[in-house]
Amino acid sequence: MNWDILLKYINKETSPAEDQAINDWLNEQAENKYLLDYLRRRGDEAKNALPTREVQIEWDSLLNRILDAEPLTNVKPIRSNKYRYMAIAASLLLVSAFGLLYLKSNKQTAKQQQFTVKTPVNLRGKATLPDGTLVYMAPNSTIKYDNSYGVNKRTVQLSGEAFFDVKHLTKKPFIIHAQNGVDLTVLGTSFNFYSRKNEIAEIKVANGLVGITADKHTHFLKAGEQLNYQVSNHHVDMQKVEQPDATSLQNETLYFKNNTAEEIAIKLQRWYNIKVETLPSAKQHPRFSGEMKDTGLDNLLKGLSYATGIKYRYQDFQTILLF
Repeated sequence: MNWDILLKYINKETSPAEDQAINDWLNEQAENKYLLDYLRRRGDEAKNALPTREVQIEWDSLLNRILDAEPLTNVKPIRSNKYRYMAIAASLLLVSAFGLLYLKSNKQTAKQQQFTVKTPVNLRGKATLPDGTLVYMAPNSTIKYDNSYGVNKRTVQLSGEAFFDVKHLTKKPFIIHAQNGVDLTVLGTSFNFYSRKNEIAEIKVANGLVGITADKHTHFLKAGEQLNYQVSNHHVDMQKVEQPDATSLQNETLYFKNNTAEEIAIKLQRWYNIKVETLPSAKQHPRFSGEMKDTGLDNLLKGLSYATGIKYRYQDFQTILLF
């Protein structure tokens, strides 16, 4: 959605064509209507036109309240740990062909129990969380949550990289606490989140709206946008992202757009969790754009070599040289 059009719609300044664009956007998912209704009520309360800055302030405020939400009242008691563990374990979808995950229960207290979903060092995996949220995980990635998940919030911890297709639940925000002090909040949307210790955090939004909080400031992203956060200097960079790039893990397809040999190497490193080095001769090859379905590392390297002219060889079991 073009936010200028949304602002005009809130201020009742849109044309019929823009009204139709808003209606199409509202029909995409319930979260869009939720945000629009909230901003429209805020504009009515102010009895003035809502400026762009007000839209951002109110969105920030909404997300902050979600992050600090009070527990809901009249919540039914959680079932005993034994039966809750069985229910959560049964709700996880483990796909061996896609990458084997394991679920581990860490007993902490009689009332709290933590669950860990982890992919092996060289395989991706797919899991279904207790609320129906789908998670497509990169190699060597970990998600943790406890048995309060879904009571009044859906909170997980992420280390690594995963694509989340979040089940929409208006009254139960989905919150990710990631490496490097980055928090992400949504109600129901889909996005890719890369977050490893001491590395740049990267969020790519495929659908809906995402709020990212870092250094006590919240940034919001819509579909087709990407945010990079550098923890060492607290620098935030926002840019456009293509849909196939954002959904790469979900679709098991590597996406390249005008990439150099060095950029191709980085993508391969993240995708397969291996070391990929580029020799000087690799840099002489032209940039490459295209999509390649992952049918195995050897097949993908052969396809890349055919498409780009870049040659490769294994230096050892975990290192590939491009030249």
